[in-house]
Amino acid sequence: VQRMVLDNQELILNRLKDIRKTSIRQMNQTRFYIVENSKSIVRVNLFVGGLPPQLSPEEYTNILKDELTIKTNVVSVSHVYQAQGAVVLEISCFSEAERIYMLVKDTTVNDKPLNVVVIPEVMASKIPQNCCPLLVFVNPKSGGLKGRDLLYSFRKLLNPHQVFELTNGGPLPGFHTFSKVPSFRVLVCGGDGTVGWVLGALEEIRHKLVCSEPSVAILPLGTGNDLGRVLRWGAGYSGEDPYSILVSVDEADDVLMDRWTILLDADEPAEGAENGIAEPEPPKIVQMNNYCGFGIDAELSLDFHHAREEEPGKFNSRFHNKGVYVKVGLQKISHTRNLHKDIKLQVDQHEVELPSIEGLIFINIPSWGSGADLWGSESDNRFEKPRIDDGLLEVVGVTGVVHMGQVQGGFRSGIRIAQGSYFRVTLLKAIPVQVDGEPWIQAPGQIIISAAGPKVHMLKKSKQKQKKIGS
Repeated sequence: VQRMVLDNQELILNRLKDIRKTSIRQMNQTRFYIVENSKSIVRVNLFVGGLPPQLSPEEYTNILKDELTIKTNVVSVSHVYQAQGAVVLEISCFSEAERIYMLVKDTTVNDKPLNVVVIPEVMASKIPQNCCPLLVFVNPKSGGLKGRDLLYSFRKLLNPHQVFELTNGGPLPGFHTFSKVPSFRVLVCGGDGTVGWVLGALEEIRHKLVCSEPSVAILPLGTGNDLGRVLRWGAGYSGEDPYSILVSVDEADDVLMDRWTILLDADEPAEGAENGIAEPEPPKIVQMNNYCGFGIDAELSLDFHHAREEEPGKFNSRFHNKGVYVKVGLQKISHTRNLHKDIKLQVDQHEVELPSIEGLIFINIPSWGSGADLWGSESDNRFEKPRIDDGLLEVVGVTGVVHMGQVQGGFRSGIRIAQGSYFRVTLLKAIPVQVDGEPWIQAPGQIIISAAGPKVHMLKKSKQKQKKIGS
């Protein structure tokens, strides 16, 4: 990176013309910014992640001394994120910052590679009161090559320091950079899993943000994109002008959405304890935004997940991914199960008798399986009309793969079972479970689903015509 200072009378356009004579690419990458005419102080901030969690600042400093041989006279730990196993280093020497940056990339601690991000200094006091900057997260692995292209496009349209690549350190470096900004919005470019990742990180760090409840917009790059559909951002990105996307985010409406906590407490002990003695598996907590499925729905997700792990290079388009879902679904058509005999359900302290089903699904948003309306639109005096901010989940059953296909084709709805705010599910045997598309086999035991913390602020694309694109 080259840094040049313009003369007081020099025109920016003339400098750009001179650079263009040498290289058009260099001209496109040139950025101009204003700095205060004051004595400069060398201060480089590096975010270092991948460290062991829940250590003290002194323990992190000792690890960095051992692994990176940091010079404590020019390097200090300015922030510690214990739960995430990350620190921010403040360095007063450019050469030492460069050395640490390069060394971290080749360093592992407890067999886990470290990651490093240069953190820009945001002068929050200089931001106008009516200004609401945009923090952009891009998952370059989502949407084939579209994620990577969007990363470059947004870095051209915005200050590059506003745009963060999620594969390098996750969402935390971005939230740390904006931690002192009084008001900002977030744009997440990725699938529903990426959105859940960012919302989970926001929940963990919101107490350290001046703007503790930023509103979140979605540019859907995944396969299902159910949350993006509900918030009117569409079924998936198909090459729209990135500038028009930024305008849509600016004009979007703020809405609230429930999030849910799922406590998984297995009764059976886990294998692999010391001396061959089995130990109880500790309770596990996961967060849910969209839906949670038990049985056939989760089994299909699990088969898809295994297929993607075997050949990840083939899963780079929504069309191929949906084709794999259809294939694994066809293989399950003739299978018969009795899920209702393997599960007990309690809703708001009341036992609920389950019908004969193969899949049980808890839905928070009115879109499931790439846009299907599982609950249905028919009026029903037994239940309230579902909303994403009503503090309620809808419980629906499906009888098998054929029923699921009919729901996704718009020919049928699921079997309405219950609606409530607190659920206890008892698993009598190990069955497949999926939360927001992430599947696994859950051992027998108790599962409790309840509302999680405050509702999150989401951005819903406005129905009004965009007015700012031509201005």
